[in-house]
Amino acid sequence: MPYVTSAGVEIYYEDQGTGEAILFAHGAGGNAGIWFEQVAAFSDRYRCITFDHRTFARSPADPASINPVQFRDDALAILDALDVEQAHLVGQSMGGWTCLRLTLDCPDRVCSLTMSCTPGGLPNPTPTESARNLTRSDDRGTGGVMATMSRATAARPARMQLYQTINAFNTAFSMTNLRTLTDPAYAVGREDVANVEKPVLFISGAEDPLFPSTQLAGYVPWFVDARLEIVADAGHSPYFEQPEAFNALLADFLLRGNG
Repeated sequence: MPYVTSAGVEIYYEDQGTGEAILFAHGAGGNAGIWFEQVAAFSDRYRCITFDHRTFARSPADPASINPVQFRDDALAILDALDVEQAHLVGQSMGGWTCLRLTLDCPDRVCSLTMSCTPGGLPNPTPTESARNLTRSDDRGTGGVMATMSRATAARPARMQLYQTINAFNTAFSMTNLRTLTDPAYAVGREDVANVEKPVLFISGAEDPLFPSTQLAGYVPWFVDARLEIVADAGHSPYFEQPEAFNALLADFLLRGNG
């Protein structure tokens, strides 16, 4: 299995397909395996790179090492190991912190940025109750994240079971580990993103209880080139809940960015 060493930690990654690279950064309920619908849809024309963030699944690490800067460095270590000069970044929830930090600090390594159900460190002065409570327990992601699914997804027991099965490989993870992501030291302000010239796509689930579309819509004017798309019948994980709709939005965005 492929690994790259980053700050003394072995980070697991997968690399499939050829063409322009897409780096997929998962959220707190997942790991590299959660992107199976996207890898299957895009690897015939893109190089799809997925990985387990540190402390998740096959990338065990000290939880104290979690922060957006280290996430950035882990992603860079993977790109460097694969000789990828530039990549499209797709960050889901927690992965948005990874992708936005990488975009801000290393813009020459980024082709475009997709922020799925995430503020990525941008200010959130009025968090929802779900967002406030997410990191207050030692839940390993099963209960809290499963509760963020849409009504349509919750009505599909097999789909819910699949998500829970993938999540269960995060044996050493706890939601309390993510508290460092909201440390003021890593905050991203409006002035920080004002000069981001890469195209940005925000994707929101219409029923997302964590970071609702109204919140993400407020960030769009902060960027030079950004827009928001909303996926119906999806909660906090549209890439998993409505993969065909998510993939269509992403495919269109990537093509426009190359136009």
